[in-house]
Amino acid sequence: MTPVGTLKVGVVGCGVAGQAAATLLADAGHRVTVFERFAEARPSGAGLLLQPTGLAVLRHLGLGPQVERLGARIDGLLGLNHLNYVVLDLAYADLHPAAYGLGIHRGALFGLLHDRLRQSTATVITDAEIVDIARDGARATMVDKAGGRHGPFDLVVVADGAHSRLRERLMPRARAPLYPWGCIWATVSDHRSFATAPGMLQQRVHGTTVMMGLLPVGQGLVTLFWSLPAAALDPGQPIDIEAWRSEAMTLWPEAAVLVEQAAEARDFARATYRHVSLPRWNEGPVLFIGDAAHGTSPQLGQGANLGLLDAHALSWALATGDDLAAALRLFARWRGPSVRFYRQASHLLTPFYQSNQPLLGLARDALMGAACFAPVLCPMMTTTLAGLRRGWLSTAGLDAEGQYPLDS
Repeated sequence: MTPVGTLKVGVVGCGVAGQAAATLLADAGHRVTVFERFAEARPSGAGLLLQPTGLAVLRHLGLGPQVERLGARIDGLLGLNHLNYVVLDLAYADLHPAAYGLGIHRGALFGLLHDRLRQSTATVITDAEIVDIARDGARATMVDKAGGRHGPFDLVVVADGAHSRLRERLMPRARAPLYPWGCIWATVSDHRSFATAPGMLQQRVHGTTVMMGLLPVGQGLVTLFWSLPAAALDPGQPIDIEAWRSEAMTLWPEAAVLVEQAAEARDFARATYRHVSLPRWNEGPVLFIGDAAHGTSPQLGQGANLGLLDAHALSWALATGDDLAAALRLFARWRGPSVRFYRQASHLLTPFYQSNQPLLGLARDALMGAACFAPVLCPMMTTTLAGLRRGWLSTAGLDAEGQYPLDS
């Protein structure tokens, strides 16, 4: 057993979960080295929604004022179908009058986390793609693409995303099928303050094959996303901008200004997603966190938030456990129920919005809008949105200020 004192920790990946974990562990006195495969660490993707859970971890990192300044307050989620029938209407205020989410551009969040990481004692090594991790008794050594070896480390934290190749290599029993649908994303200026429903994440759907969303991300920007089959998102497959413009205008004419901006810029990012399920969190001293451990579709908007909670839970477990093995068991016990719920809920919900099953779209339109006003179902849906669920029958609460208490 490795006593939990000062550990030598290697972190693979410089995304949200990896940077947060590295910073928290370095702040706790561990010797941390972060490995990033790109020559210059950079974000990928467009906007994301921070829930009360993720915001709590960022405040713990001392980034609360900065993230509030850069992001846009989100008071709820409003979804309509092509006939303007409500299919989702959820408000954070139903949980607490002061509760809210925060839309933020991924680049802005990355910048805050990266600056905070640089202020810690952690070392960042770029242009080092880790392709294998070799066990050396109770420790582990990383191998990069050029054949270089790094370590050994007492603990290796793998946070290299949903498409992790290390997961495939080290946990061959893991399941990570590609979702048949993904999205294109674009971030555009919102000079007219798109105000059909201010302070809301908005969605429009038509059946299960057409979905568009608008998320305010602060600094006068809105991220637009549009659902597409994964086959249409292959890098070599061109996107028919004119066909998209016409379809988007028909679905959501009130958003014409934003659609025109995106079409003219032709600057769309492509994203595909995996449904990740591991047989266990760790293989000896190698621990998976973030999307590498539990990637889902973005339908519930939990990816970054779950990764931030993973990072905090790991820091807490290492400070609490008697030895490394005990700490990793504590981590798994604390994170398991919530992650399992969101993985299952996301997988069940996604086909109602992205699939080739039109009957599911009809069922969604008929039932989900009404469920948002049902006494039992509405609280469950809202706590799910806010990231508070710990299982199908269990949820965490907010404190007196409407914030998520990390020690709950």
